[in-house]
Amino acid sequence: MMWRKIFVIGGCHHNTLGVIRSLGEKGVKPFVIIQCNNKRPYIRYSQYICESWVVPAESEVLDILRREAERLQGEKAVVIACADNLSSLLDMHHDELSQHYALPGSNEQGRLTRLMDKEVMTRLACEVGFLVPASIATNTSLSEKVAIPMPWIVKPLVSKNGEKTDIERIYSQQGWEDYKTRHQLDVQIQQLIDKDYEYQLIGLSLDSGNEVAIPGVSHVIRPSATTNTGFLRYESLSETNKDMLPLCKKFLQRAGYSGLFSMEFLRGKDGEDYFMEINFRNDGNAICVTAAGVNLPFIWYLYQTTGKYSTSLVKDIVKPVYVMPEFADISLMHHGQLSFLQWIKDIYRTDRFMEYDKKDLRPFLQLLINRLFRTK
Repeated sequence: MMWRKIFVIGGCHHNTLGVIRSLGEKGVKPFVIIQCNNKRPYIRYSQYICESWVVPAESEVLDILRREAERLQGEKAVVIACADNLSSLLDMHHDELSQHYALPGSNEQGRLTRLMDKEVMTRLACEVGFLVPASIATNTSLSEKVAIPMPWIVKPLVSKNGEKTDIERIYSQQGWEDYKTRHQLDVQIQQLIDKDYEYQLIGLSLDSGNEVAIPGVSHVIRPSATTNTGFLRYESLSETNKDMLPLCKKFLQRAGYSGLFSMEFLRGKDGEDYFMEINFRNDGNAICVTAAGVNLPFIWYLYQTTGKYSTSLVKDIVKPVYVMPEFADISLMHHGQLSFLQWIKDIYRTDRFMEYDKKDLRPFLQLLINRLFRTK
């Protein structure tokens, strides 16, 4: 069978690797554009890649897409984005790129990037009926008084303009003053909810939100300070989670979004579910959905190419799976936050690893070499 070209664009990260493997396991070898400064990006060693490029700048990602468009011979190639900045790049050049590529995002150029502003996102979430913690947008250079009672969680106002290290919990005025000294950027200050647990709804939106597949729910069992993921369990939706689905669909329809996504929520100790944010891209934890038997990147590919897809491929009940970010766990052990015995126990119940895959071993080995010898 002749497969249509698909381009996966992302950083040197298990997010991008998970999409490469999800497609490769179905016999689709993607073209991969890796935006990073690594000399030997470990994900480039995957056996499932057809061709790859490594570039340091977003502008060079755009240059490659423009150049490759000339080789498509009239057939649109499919695109999957695995980073916020690259989702925005596609969005800001939608009118040009959509002539040659089947893109994730909105049909209105620039709309997705506007929705990445957390205050705009929060307003839309409130409009469709989600419960959202109180928040305000500000800049750390301003001296204005914040009316939201502490504690807070402070995040970059637009994810693509910040780092995970810019996200902090603030418990006192002195803590806020210290944060402002370290970080000079636009931020969202949000009420810190006394939570019971956090969860994610990872899914796929088709036809601008008119068809939405959310097969299950992921719970991070053991979060890590060094990454936005952790040892997690993925399982079928509970009745409470199912109650959120109409609101998720309404949000995606209002956004006009098509593509892979994840929505983040927390359950407060008050029993309420609070919307935190949406990621308009493949999620770093999304390999858990593939591990549970629902290959969302492949369904997106079929939707954009053969048309012979069906969200009936998305099961009502998925098998529970455990997924481990093994290098993040090793870091937790190194800092005394996880015992070796517990880690071994968790390895035995793990169904899928973020990096290790015996069928595609070279990326794991290269990552190990990079870390041992601190190569970049």
